[in-house]
Amino acid sequence: MEYLIYRSRALVAPRSAACDSIVVVSQRNNTLLGLTGFLHAEEGLFIQYLEGSPDVLWPLYERLHSDLRHTDLVMLGHGTVGRRRFSDWSMGYSSTNVLVFEDFLGEVSFKKQTEQASCSEALTFLAVAAARLDLGISDPL
Repeated sequence: MEYLIYRSRALVAPRSAACDSIVVVSQRNNTLLGLTGFLHAEEGLFIQYLEGSPDVLWPLYERLHSDLRHTDLVMLGHGTVGRRRFSDWSMGYSSTNVLVFEDFLGEVSFKKQTEQASCSEALTFLAVAAARLDLGISDPL
């Protein structure tokens, strides 16, 4: 099993109908494809982690490049993983009501800009957002 994590410039607003559609369609499609992952949306920013079989993971990543709802995809990292990091999420979702990426970076990386975030910082951020939702600390809406 492989994973990938990327950052892109979001062209749709978080919690908009267009963003909600991304999550609903991804949840359905990922279940069918055996993918799991997590998407975080902020004004002008997507961070997404996906994991699953490379046979479906990489073609999906290629299709994401032509998705008009975001631009400027930057691969933060990819590799193999022994077990799923987001096994309970066909496509988890958070936005700034759960956690703000820049604030998180300021706490853990001494005011690093979002464009400078590493793969491990982005992955840790998504894991913290997922944990906040799992624990009921934050409301996904």
